[in-house]
Amino acid sequence: MLTPANITGIVLAGGKSTRMGTDKAFLELNGKPFITHILETVQRCTEDVFVVSTNQKLDELGLTRFPDSVPGLGPVGGIHTALLHSKTEFNLVVACDTPFLNQDTIHCLIEGIGEEHDAFIVQCEGVQMPLIGIYRKSSHPFFTQAIDEKRLGLQKLLAKLQTKIIELPKSHAKFVMNINTPSDLNAIEDLDGQS
Repeated sequence: MLTPANITGIVLAGGKSTRMGTDKAFLELNGKPFITHILETVQRCTEDVFVVSTNQKLDELGLTRFPDSVPGLGPVGGIHTALLHSKTEFNLVVACDTPFLNQDTIHCLIEGIGEEHDAFIVQCEGVQMPLIGIYRKSSHPFFTQAIDEKRLGLQKLLAKLQTKIIELPKSHAKFVMNINTPSDLNAIEDLDGQS
């Protein structure tokens, strides 16, 4: 069974945020940047946490940061970098644009882990979320091959791995919502008021 000591927490914060128009990591919810909300949640579930990003401003958080080993490759490149630097077999990977993510959702993910799979990702209301997932370090060669072959679609890569989809209850929909656009951001206050 996984414990906080044998799983690494990794926050991907290297996206270009083109739809948002500004770095999503530093958008604020309740007076704190998204990245801080995510890190606080992940740190409750793992002992070792680092960030994958080229943004040096993140160094102010006092965490280890690794830039993408090959820049500009999106989530596949980010996870490739994460698995390259991780020292544990199981790795919790989350994007920095899911500020409502909570421990219960992560625990649902961890409880669904089995030895026969390479990756474990959540799904809620029919939508798969590969950037709330656990990836085995042993899957790193698949990411390397995908980069070498310029196959940068994460969903297509997951189809080549032994991937387990962990269905979350509908009540988790808010917690896995990612904020991609200004309209998403404008809806945050209403969402945060929901119990």
